[in-house]
Amino acid sequence: MGLSGNINEIGNLNTSDNQSRKLLSWRRFVLVMPQSIVLPNAPEGLIPSPEDMNSLYLVQSRLQEDLLGCEAMWTLFVTAALSYRFESRLRPFPRSCSNIDRVWQVVEDVPRIEILHQQLMHCDYNSCTSSVIGLLSEVLVDQGDRVFLSSLRTCEFQDLYSHLGMPPPRRQPTQVFEIRTGRGNSRANAYAHLRKQNKGSVRMGFLGCQLETLYALLNDDPLPEGESLELTSDVNEALDNTRAQAGVGGSRCGSILRCVAMVEFVLQGNETSADKKHVLVRDGETMQVTYLMLYGQSCKEHEAEMELKVQPVGKLIRKIDDYELSLGISLLIVSSMAHFGSGFFRHFAQTGFHILKRGLL
Repeated sequence: MGLSGNINEIGNLNTSDNQSRKLLSWRRFVLVMPQSIVLPNAPEGLIPSPEDMNSLYLVQSRLQEDLLGCEAMWTLFVTAALSYRFESRLRPFPRSCSNIDRVWQVVEDVPRIEILHQQLMHCDYNSCTSSVIGLLSEVLVDQGDRVFLSSLRTCEFQDLYSHLGMPPPRRQPTQVFEIRTGRGNSRANAYAHLRKQNKGSVRMGFLGCQLETLYALLNDDPLPEGESLELTSDVNEALDNTRAQAGVGGSRCGSILRCVAMVEFVLQGNETSADKKHVLVRDGETMQVTYLMLYGQSCKEHEAEMELKVQPVGKLIRKIDDYELSLGISLLIVSSMAHFGSGFFRHFAQTGFHILKRGLL
């Protein structure tokens, strides 16, 4: 009786242990297992190298710091890489890739940034190849040490407008990012010195630009030789000058994006229009992008917006068609009198027949 009681107690203990025991995935088991133990039939490359693990830790830290800012930076990188003008847009070119074909191959293997963040939070460090880890580390960590995007909360938008002394835009952005620069950014340090020397001539302008231009605008020389930027003092005008572009699928920034950059500049050799509403910046050393306003939409939202824009035009076309058809029939009736009158009626009949054909077509 005592033996059976002990057995029952042991069974109860085992049952409670099984209930409280957590299942350990194969990948995590291999990670926590001492490296001195070699498992038979272990997949090659399952355990990342120490260098890759260190890079993944840095990427994970950057994602935890500002996930939305990392998604925005990755979107700018991908749009620059996929541009047919990648030679001037993808600057600096990633050191981990030998050519643009290799960049495209690695970009295809990169998971969605939000999913990658979840995987790293669950200690799944084997979902990325070494090439993917190298590219993510270069874009989000190495470049992030020079320039990184800090997302603002929606409740902070109005405070930003008040701080900059600008009226709120007609259409509110979905995201706003502050451009922050690291200590090792020599170009930002040079502009800060120039700004300090010319406090009285510092101005703010708006640039409606394509996404593919922003990566080089933030990370490299913003104005190659012979190029210039036209800024406007009206944020709504800048938004009207932009066009909707495809972003990165699954990004929280939006599948369809439009962007307006807030650019701070010094009036030093830059041309200003007569109405003081536009300025042509020719020297990249006299300017710096300070904020980005993104207008993100889903594909369904963009299609609905386009349908609303097309509806008034469609109604106008239908009215014109109805008018031409009515006028053509009327003139055709009058043309039946052509054989009774002079050449005027014949000309009238020909015009009526022509308008009727246009209306029918």
